[in-house]
Amino acid sequence: MDTLTDQTNKLNLLTNREIERQLNLQKKKDDKGTLLPNNEKLDFFERMLAEKQNYIEEMISIAKSVPKIELSNHFNEISKEILTLQKYVAASNIFLRNYDLKKCQYILQELTSKSKRLEDELLPKKKFSFKNKLKENSQMKNSENKEKYDEVDFVAKNLLVKNVCGLFNKNNETLSMTNSDIFKKDITLEKLENCRVFLRGSASTLHLDKLRNCTVFSGPVSTSIFAENCENCTLVIACQQLRLHSSIKTNIYLHVTSRAIMEDCKEIGFAPYNWKYEGVEDDFRNASLDIATNNWTCIDDFNWLNEKHSPNWKEIDEKDRIENWDEIY
Repeated sequence: MDTLTDQTNKLNLLTNREIERQLNLQKKKDDKGTLLPNNEKLDFFERMLAEKQNYIEEMISIAKSVPKIELSNHFNEISKEILTLQKYVAASNIFLRNYDLKKCQYILQELTSKSKRLEDELLPKKKFSFKNKLKENSQMKNSENKEKYDEVDFVAKNLLVKNVCGLFNKNNETLSMTNSDIFKKDITLEKLENCRVFLRGSASTLHLDKLRNCTVFSGPVSTSIFAENCENCTLVIACQQLRLHSSIKTNIYLHVTSRAIMEDCKEIGFAPYNWKYEGVEDDFRNASLDIATNNWTCIDDFNWLNEKHSPNWKEIDEKDRIENWDEIY
């Protein structure tokens, strides 16, 4: 009887151990099943990230072989691809680890910086500057060389005056340019402080750099507006695409038919474009901008990967918006 009891106890012990072993195996299987989807998602994400990164880098690498007339659109396409990749990262942050997010942010910043450096190289901002004339005591050069120099210098200056238009190094002034001044030209406003600027007409591009305590009114720009280093400014602008860099405490009354992209900016406010002047409808047509399409709330912040709203910009409350500029200026 004792022998039978012992055998029964041993059998129960072995059975319990087997049951425990099976339960542990099942638990491991369940745990693996739970983790598998995320692992698969991560593998797929990494493959897609690598493919997209390689594609953007290839676009950057071929930029030097793109005809100059097409370069602006080419870099706009690169910006769109980087933006798409940024959104993909933001949408995937549910299953990404902190390490993965930091790695992605580094990749995005590198792609953006690489593209911007190359764009600055291939499409440099035009500066309104002339070379100083040769001093009269440069008599060591023979007359033939001097004549050649004078001829080339004269042509270069004429081309510069013809193609470049802008306002530079102004303080406490009200400045104005008409359509005859800016039509289809690249306009640059640089190093302005405490100024009011009125650009009535349709320029090709608009560059704003180092503006402080300024208000800028611009008619529709047919391509892009590039603004950087703006502080405590108000910009009333219309364009196909806005790119804003390194700016702070600036309100933008915007009409944009594509998107607005910002980077390294803080305390930026947006509201819809509302500057009215005689001929503005004609300027919209000349700039090929749809006056009925305004994506002023479509702001992409390259410093903010989260799906939540970026803390670097906001919509200006309706009660705080300026509705009639004529009453102020």
